Parts: sequence; C-alpha cells; structure tokens
Amino acid sequence: MKRILVINNNFQESPKNQTKKILIYSIIILLLTICSCNSDISNENTSFRFKSSEKIQFNDYSYQKKKLIDDKINQMTLKEKFAQMMLVSVDGTCKSKHISMYTGDYSPGGFLLFKYNVDSDKFQDIRLFTDRLKNSYTSQKQIAPYIAIDHEGGDVNRLKNVMPRLPSQEYIAEHYSIVDSGEIYYLQAKMLEKLGVNVNLAPVNEIETTENHEFLVNRSFGNKRQVYEYGNTEIFNIGRTSVLSVQKHFPGNTNEDTHTGKAVIECDLKTVNDLYIEPFKNVRNKNESAVMMSHTILQSVDSKPSCISKETIKLFKDSTGFNGLIFTDDLTMDALSKSGFPMKKAILEAVKAGVDVIMLSITNYFRIVESVVNDIENERELINNVDRAVKKILEWKIDCGLIDIDLFSDEPALYIDKEFQYSEDLEMNFNNYYTQAERILMEKMY
Repeated sequence: MKRILVINNNFQESPKNQTKKILIYSIIILLLTICSCNSDISNENTSFRFKSSEKIQFNDYSYQKKKLIDDKINQMTLKEKFAQMMLVSVDGTCKSKHISMYTGDYSPGGFLLFKYNVDSDKFQDIRLFTDRLKNSYTSQKQIAPYIAIDHEGGDVNRLKNVMPRLPSQEYIAEHYSIVDSGEIYYLQAKMLEKLGVNVNLAPVNEIETTENHEFLVNRSFGNKRQVYEYGNTEIFNIGRTSVLSVQKHFPGNTNEDTHTGKAVIECDLKTVNDLYIEPFKNVRNKNESAVMMSHTILQSVDSKPSCISKETIKLFKDSTGFNGLIFTDDLTMDALSKSGFPMKKAILEAVKAGVDVIMLSITNYFRIVESVVNDIENERELINNVDRAVKKILEWKIDCGLIDIDLFSDEPALYIDKEFQYSEDLEMNFNNYYTQAERILMEKMY
C-alpha cells in the first residue's frame, strides 16, 4: 500500500469554489518543488509522494480526515482516550540510561519537560531524548506523545544550555522592534522544532498591572498596546513552524503565587472584559494557538478556579470566539487544594468543564487514568467531553506531524507507527537558526 502523507496546517480546509481549488493546487505543486530542494523540510513534519497522474481531491480532505479520526476514536478504549488528555512529567534526563515511564496499554497525550530533564548542552543528546520518548510508544503502535516545554525567556528558560539566551518578554518589548522580535520568536520556534519539541507554553498574554506585577515580575510584555503588538507577533511567528504556542494564563494572575496559595480576581464584568478578556480576544491567529487557563478564581463569574470552571471557560469561548485546544495549568498546585479541590477532584471538574489538556507534573499518570476512568465510565456527558477533546488533540497531532495520514491509497488510513530520528541535517539546521538568532539578540542584549 502506498503511503502519501499530508501534514500541513495550510491544507486543512477545502476551498469553496473551483477557482480556489486550482490556485491552491498550483501552490502545492510549487511548494513540493521547493521542498525537494530544501534540506530543512523534515519528513517528520511533511512528506508528499505521489504520481503525476494522481489527483488531489481537496473536497475530500476535511471529510476523510474527520472520518479517520472518528474511526480511530471509536477503536480506542476510554483509558486510551483519557490518557490522550494528559500532559505529564517524565522521570529521566537526556543522560539517563533508563527512563522510568509507563508503556503499557496507552500513551499519555504529552510530556512536559523541566530543566532537570534537559541536562545537556548538546543538540544531539536532547534530540535523541525527545525521539526516545516518542518512539517508546510508536514502536508499540501507540500514539506518539507530544513534547512540551516552558520557553518564555528570561528566568523561564529550560533550554538555556543549548539555545541562545532569550530575554524576558518585558525586555523584548522594551528593546527590540516588532520585526526583530518576530524573527527572534520564529528562530526560537524553529530550534525547538529541530530539538523535537512540539509545544511551547508561551507567551504570557497578560497585561501588567499593580495587581499582578509582584507575581509576573518581567514575564509580561507590558501594557495593553505592548501585549497586543508583541503577543500577536510571537503567536504568529511560532505559528509559522510546526510548534504550537500556548497563550497563558486566562483570565490572569494576581500577586498571590498560585503554586503555593489561592488567588482571586475581584472586579466587575466590564473590567473583566477590558483587562482580562481583551488580550486574548484581540489575537489575530487565536485558533492557530492554544490557551492555558489559570488557577485564579474569577469571582464575578464562578467560585471555582478558572481551569476547572465550566462557567469561566464558557465566558472565555463566547467572548473571544476561541475554538482551539484549552490547557489547564498544573493541577498539582496548592491553589487548587486550598480552594477545596484536591488533585483527583480537580481532574474530574476539569473534564466536566470541557478542557482538552490536563496538566499534571507527576510521572505515575497511569494510576490517575485508572482511577478517573472508573469514576466516569458510566457518565455519558463526561465521556462525550473526553471524545470531543481527543478529537481535537488527534487533529492537531496530524497537523504537526506526530501522526501520519494517507488519503491517497484505496483505503485511507492514519499511521501511528512513526519513527522519529536524529540526523546531522537536523543539527546543521539547528546550528544555522542558532547563529541567526544570536546575531539579532546580541545587538541589544543586556
């Protein structure tokens, strides 16, 4: 069976008329010609192989993709599906001979890397590590987990040993032009891509105020105009790569550290709209990114922390028109337990609220999966929420190249047995992006 893989965000939707079909078909032929000459186009993200006599039926793409995803979901157990909603930690490092992780009946949706995981200053070590995490599952015909990391810049920089020093968002907005910042964030995302990272938990899309400065410090771009201009620039330029950006944190933060305490935003709905909703509503490419919900309680809407509040999430979606992936912040943080929601209860509330990705900085996620599934297996509404979330996750995993899709054989299919591999070309491209980024950064680096 011939496998023709279509993995590209630009080709997701079918055009509505014949003129657009012809134009898009022409563009694709041009891109294929360019790709054949460009060593930077990795076949882990995009691979086209078809005869000139084969015709691409773009009217069928959206339908076939949806059907393949629906078929896959129908084949999955509830445990497999719920595990896809999990973003968890990994007990191991680049230098570990053995990595302790569950590789039984299901794979987690993704792994969140911390600084201790990437304990090397060598590209090859980190790339082999991310490949190893993915291949441990795909070799068993399980869905590849994505790799996520916090790469905001400033103090929140897990990869400072291998990538150019990225300043904080505040420093970027104060010292670099919109054009230069766009190029910086694009090059950073390309380096993440080559390292095997699929998700960047950035930018912080919050307006700095006296009510949050002590907690955020330099993590915000600044005032409303700066957040709009620089936030849009970062999201757009990350979106030029296969890396997914995750805007954070809606509705925002207070000066209370949610890692250790309970945070409450006390204001009327007009202020909520002007100060907290507007930064996310004004993102031009909002549905090409994801959004992380914070632990902060939006008191005028609900008494629950926002990341597990159905009402707050509904307000966000209705006010912004957002329909991308919604992440929780880490549900192991004290802000939840101090609000009356220990971890398992918080997870169940998150499923009820309609989130797509549940972040837990734990490694024994399989115990959580087993426990939660026992509680929801007879709850049709919650199972529907899980199915809806997994559908969005799998669609994105196809788009970013973690799952291959064949639409051109007699029997279209999804392929999850993909092998991810280090190569010298990947490292050469990484070094090229490193040099370009360093040149721009050093012009105004402190």
